Amino acid sequence: MRTPSLAALLLALVGCGSPDAPRLDTAADSLAFRVTEAAGGLDTWEALPGIAFEWAVVRDSVEVARNWHVWDKTGDRVRSEFQIGADSVVVAVFSPSTFDPASPVGQAALNGTILSGEIASEQLTGAQSRFINDSYWLLAPLKVFDPGVVRAVETRDNVVGLALSFEGVGLTPGDRYWLAVDDGSGATTGWAFVLESGNEGDFIWLDPIELDTPLGPLSFATEKASRAGGSAILTEPEALLEIDEALFTDLTPRNRPSLP
Repeated sequence: MRTPSLAALLLALVGCGSPDAPRLDTAADSLAFRVTEAAGGLDTWEALPGIAFEWAVVRDSVEVARNWHVWDKTGDRVRSEFQIGADSVVVAVFSPSTFDPASPVGQAALNGTILSGEIASEQLTGAQSRFINDSYWLLAPLKVFDPGVVRAVETRDNVVGLALSFEGVGLTPGDRYWLAVDDGSGATTGWAFVLESGNEGDFIWLDPIELDTPLGPLSFATEKASRAGGSAILTEPEALLEIDEALFTDLTPRNRPSLP
């Protein structure tokens, strides 16, 4: 895949007349803008009231982990549901914008029974950590202009990419990501990362789908397959135009269908 010129990257600025559009000061900003536009655009994302998605890990064709999240964006609420042990399911509800892991606020339940004290705090913190991780796998192309994100254009193996680092934000600010960008459409076709923990990964993004929203479609890759083979991350998103209030008041686990 050829590497676009700096001038080609800056063409992304042309036609961007929205007053809420991010300011584009560098070639990296222009590339990041193309990435967001290929995913449907930041205005489209901001107008969506909510989103639900499953996040599953498959190794050697066997599912080894699954989480389910419902994000009421308008109401600033998240419901996270995940399994611990062979037969126990935690459901947690919290506010993503104000959550403090040092002093967790929200509700958590184990198999439908409300938890309290240190156990509740532990499960709330675990839920928030899962939500941050899982939502980034789904939403990374729409988060490249988040506060604290440092962007750079970087080419690897003759493929132009958007390198992302972080200025002291997030749970693991030492993480580093590189998004592979299609030079025609601007779509994210894969990513590689080196995490603060030392873990590394390189994944191809596959099976894109479009979700209808009030302002138009949003595009999401539903499978991220490891280039090394043997493992994949599966996500199955659902646009929420209306929010089911019971999801945030009834913490009984809900059975979710298996991902393909």
